[in-house]
Amino acid sequence: MNKRLSLTTMLAIISFVSLVAQTTALVPYVGGYFVKNGDEWTEYRPADKVGKWSTYKQYKENDTFFYVKNKKCNLAIPKLGKDMISIDREKNGKWEQVYTTIDVHHQCTEPDGLFYCYNDGRGREHNGYFVRLDGGVWHEYAPGKKRGVWAEFKQTGEDKDYFIVESTENIVRIPKREGLNFIITKPGYDGWRGGYTTKAIYDRSAAYLYHFDFEYHGAAKRGNNFKLNKKGGRISLDNKCNLQIAFGGKHYDFVYQSIEIVEGQGGLSSLVSKGSECILITIDKDNRVMLYDGSARVESKRIGEKVLLVGASGKDYRAIIEQLRIGTFRM
Repeated sequence: MNKRLSLTTMLAIISFVSLVAQTTALVPYVGGYFVKNGDEWTEYRPADKVGKWSTYKQYKENDTFFYVKNKKCNLAIPKLGKDMISIDREKNGKWEQVYTTIDVHHQCTEPDGLFYCYNDGRGREHNGYFVRLDGGVWHEYAPGKKRGVWAEFKQTGEDKDYFIVESTENIVRIPKREGLNFIITKPGYDGWRGGYTTKAIYDRSAAYLYHFDFEYHGAAKRGNNFKLNKKGGRISLDNKCNLQIAFGGKHYDFVYQSIEIVEGQGGLSSLVSKGSECILITIDKDNRVMLYDGSARVESKRIGEKVLLVGASGKDYRAIIEQLRIGTFRM
């Protein structure tokens, strides 16, 4: 009995040490999340700001906390989800609990994603998260079960409440807002069978009504000479003049002034057929998005370069065209 207990204890210690030794981590809290990459930590608050909120340097750790700092403050970030995040504002050793930790995932290899965290109801080791990547690709991580990607999905549709993603094994409805839960079934089943409880969603673009997920994006080297790469991109918009452009792990929010159907202008790119119909979105007098069926040309001073996005589904494009024709898109 003692030998059995000793072996169990030793395995538990090895498992805990291996978690602590991870060089990456995702720590979601109410209002934002932290991403660990070695001793470098980045904080995000997607509802308040696109991109990084703040960065920190880890200066020590113990069995229960990572300690990080920047010029403004020190933070204690827990290694277990039961503990709260604390701040030392004056760096004088006076700690104050400030954030309620939602979970701690000792693995996060894709820090530029948009995270959807869940609890599958079978214990903390079964908690996990989905990462929404560019180009309609989704990765599921279940760090308590497996290192690396647990499953890969391709987005096949969406409605006002859910993104619909599919793998060879499952179809998942991923909620766009908190208050709705994940719904899971298998291909060929009627209805939806089970799901996960939503713990947190960190995606400002989830509330947009229309999304164009592109398989490739490229920046102009000069003129109309674009070099495409295999990383995707996304344009999201609604009928209240809000627009978001995402590529290369960065997200840019705009308010557009007008949206109309025009004949495509020749000479934009060999990847866009001349004379084809497109949606022209005007951000301001100097910035615009030309959205074709399957491709887009983006010119924006804020982005700082000309961008070409290629390989989107034409479904939403045609829906917007139809709404524009009957005059219902703008509010």
